[in-house]
Amino acid sequence: MTMRLDIYLVEIAGSRSKAVHLIKSGKVMVNGAVCRKQSYRVKPSDRVEIVEGFRYVSRGGYKIEALFQGRSDEIRGLSVLDVGCSAGGFSDFFLQHGAARVWGIDIAEGCVDPAMLSDPRFRFTGGLDARSSEELVKHLGDERFDLISVDVSNVSLRDVLPNLRRFLKRDGRIVALFKPPYEIDGGHREADAERARSSFERWLEPEFEVVHSCPSPIRGGPKNRGTIEYLYLLRAR
Repeated sequence: MTMRLDIYLVEIAGSRSKAVHLIKSGKVMVNGAVCRKQSYRVKPSDRVEIVEGFRYVSRGGYKIEALFQGRSDEIRGLSVLDVGCSAGGFSDFFLQHGAARVWGIDIAEGCVDPAMLSDPRFRFTGGLDARSSEELVKHLGDERFDLISVDVSNVSLRDVLPNLRRFLKRDGRIVALFKPPYEIDGGHREADAERARSSFERWLEPEFEVVHSCPSPIRGGPKNRGTIEYLYLLRAR
């Protein structure tokens, strides 16, 4: 009896999406050779090995890692608000690089990886819509953060970023993950995505300074086949 490689790895990786990520990243070996085919049929006689496991609870950690390449020491001791926390990839990255505390919020309830909740520096609040300044004030009160990260889906960054300025400390910064399909209708093609990014940068100009930006090493969408996403490190003007 045989089994698909991605399904075979679910128990080890924790989920099918994580298994697929491992396979596509070349971190799975079958009988001593790297196997990047998730549909490969594993036989009882096959030897399956993971070369390197996950460093973060979700692929978001690998995305934000690219933005802080060579400058991750800047995170040490910071207070962080993670908007659109989801499973906690961004939060996990911040905690592993020395953040003093991270408060993750998301419109969804119970979405964070249980492993995150074991860290006393981490706090999670679900059911909070960052498009509503009233909801943010109700839950966050007078809190101020050194760094705010934003990774939202089905929502434009334009609907979220203005609401977050009040929660930044003086000289605080914002990390925003730009996802073209949510910023312009029909933004699934690369040409449309580039136009959407140019428009977004013009929108940023009056209120935010772009300190640094880079493409995400992982594309958006299922199986990493979507448009190229971009990470922005911003400072409010």
